[in-house]
Amino acid sequence: MVDSCTRGGGKNYFDQNAPKQPALHCQMRLHLYFVVDRPVPQILRDLRSMRTPTPWTEGSIHSALRYYEDRVHEKPHAYLPSIGSRTGGERLTWDAPGDDATLKVPEPCPGRRAVFGTCASDPAELRLASLRERPGTLFAWTLTAEYHTVP
Repeated sequence: MVDSCTRGGGKNYFDQNAPKQPALHCQMRLHLYFVVDRPVPQILRDLRSMRTPTPWTEGSIHSALRYYEDRVHEKPHAYLPSIGSRTGGERLTWDAPGDDATLKVPEPCPGRRAVFGTCASDPAELRLASLRERPGTLFAWTLTAEYHTVP
C-alpha cells in the first residue's frame, strides 16, 4: 500500500489552454503481486472471455496481445506491458518477456519525492526479486483511489 500526496505541476508553457494543475493531489495505491506459470497471451485471452469483477478495456487487451503477436518485445521498447480497467483505477502490469528485459514491474516503495508519503508492505521483507525466482511471469495488479485534491 502506497499513500502519497504530491504538488501540482505548475504552469504549462507549451499549451496555454491546458487545464490548471491542482496545488496538491493525494492518492492511495494497493499493489497485489502474483506469479503465473502460463503464457501471458493465454492469460490475456482468458481475461477477455471471462466474466471478472474488473471490466478490462477491450482496447488495452487487444494492444497487449499485439505486443506479443507482433513480437514487439524482441525490439527495444519504451513501455511496460499492461492492461487497464474501463472504469479507471485498476491496472494489470507484468514483467516484459526476456531475461535481459529492462522493463520490470517496479518495487512498490520507490524513492519518489512527495509532500507526504507512506509505504507499507506485508510481509515487510518481501522483495520482487524473490518472486521472480519462481517459475512464470510476475504480475502486479494495482488499485488506485484519489482521495484529496487542493485546487
